[in-house]
Amino acid sequence: MTRSRFPLALAAMLASTAFAQSPPPAPTVPPHGCVKPDFPGKSAVDAKIRRWSADYKDYTECLKAYVGERNAVIDVNAKAANAAVAEFNTSVKEYNDIVKSMQD
Repeated sequence: MTRSRFPLALAAMLASTAFAQSPPPAPTVPPHGCVKPDFPGKSAVDAKIRRWSADYKDYTECLKAYVGERNAVIDVNAKAANAAVAEFNTSVKEYNDIVKSMQD
């Protein structure tokens, strides 16, 4: 009887150890370097307003590029995390199958 309880005790011990680990600190994410142009005012000459408009377009394009870069990193991280979860699930099932076969 003690022999059949050993795998279960070992599984419980391993599970409690795994859950006791604290997560690593979150990585630092660099802020965007996009510079928002200041509106020159309604009374500004047309050349200044055109320049502001062009600068504003550059600013929004910069923000879109930053968001695209962040989303690309998120996608890579999500794929890696999902692969680790799949490996974990497969390993736990394999372990449980081995433990069950030892009890039969």
